[in-house]
Amino acid sequence: MQKLKTVETELVDVAKRFLKTASDPFSGVINFLHERPDHTSMPGYLINGILLDCFGSQEDIPGLIRILSSHVKEICRHANVIDIINEHASAEKWGTFVIKQKERIKFEIGRERGLMALKNIQGLVGVEHGIELPLEKILVEPPKLIVTVRMGLLHPQRVVDI
Repeated sequence: MQKLKTVETELVDVAKRFLKTASDPFSGVINFLHERPDHTSMPGYLINGILLDCFGSQEDIPGLIRILSSHVKEICRHANVIDIINEHASAEKWGTFVIKQKERIKFEIGRERGLMALKNIQGLVGVEHGIELPLEKILVEPPKLIVTVRMGLLHPQRVVDI
């Protein structure tokens, strides 16, 4: 039991270092997940514990990170792809949007125009004014996120706070 507590403490320390060196908290959390060893996973309770230790309270966790971590069973990393397995599908309010999550969420971490981008998103649907559209890409441009959705040939974007 003590060994598990030690490992958890080490993970919290590493996560805090990532958050301190990142340009924004969203990038810090994503970089922490991306720098984990390949083909490794972390259980959801550990992710939530790390986030609470790093941010202090549930309300202080950035909106999209709080949404992505709210029902996590396990998070895995395969190369530059993050795979989130949720306990169940859910919907969470994020500003003026509602974000629906499927039981499995995947996204690729990359760079566009020198900025972090979450691309090829699967399992996240944005709802605005009753219209549901799958999220395609999230570009991190601190202190904002530029969210692109799929709408046929169109790819409308919304700018939201981190």
